[in-house]
Amino acid sequence: MEKIKVIGIGPGGKDYLLPVARKAVEEAEILVGGHRALALFSQLKKEKRVIDTRLENVAAFLNQNKEKKVAVLVSGDPGLYSFLDYLLKHLEIDLIEVIPGLSPVQLAFARARMNWQDAVIISLHGREKGKMLASVLTPAVKENPKVALLTDQDMPPQKIAAYLLAQGVAQKIMLIGDNLSYPQERFVRARLNQVPQLKEQFNNCVVLIVNG
Repeated sequence: MEKIKVIGIGPGGKDYLLPVARKAVEEAEILVGGHRALALFSQLKKEKRVIDTRLENVAAFLNQNKEKKVAVLVSGDPGLYSFLDYLLKHLEIDLIEVIPGLSPVQLAFARARMNWQDAVIISLHGREKGKMLASVLTPAVKENPKVALLTDQDMPPQKIAAYLLAQGVAQKIMLIGDNLSYPQERFVRARLNQVPQLKEQFNNCVVLIVNG
């Protein structure tokens, strides 16, 4: 019986893929991941299975292929808001091997030239936005010098900034890392009250909110 390798593929650009992760992917018979992750290895002639919204079907597929070398590709690092959480609840833990990767949060702080050992990290992906904003994000931003947000198209930086300003948060700086590690990467720095007026569309970003 083979180990199911849950592999962190980094922020997405090939230059930020760790050699140990690349080797594990090349040795696998089956690649499982989202469309963006699988596209990173489009040149490899492997069986591929897309992770879609029906996660129970993906877990069933993995259980049915225990005799094969399977690589589950997750963005960033598996230990930070990834599919690993689900797999640990639905597969035998001894079947799982985790290979770390570079988180886009790490890359965002590197672009900002900041350390991040005192940062609070929050994910808005697939979560009830109203509750997260009120009970988690607002207190975190008010009480901490650095907050990193993994966000999505439903909650762009402009909307996040407008919400925080309405809650009385003003003296903060927002740093937006969009498409980090890709050729079209952008890194924008602005005061929080300037962000709602930004005309750019951000598609795949990490948001840092720090003291001004």
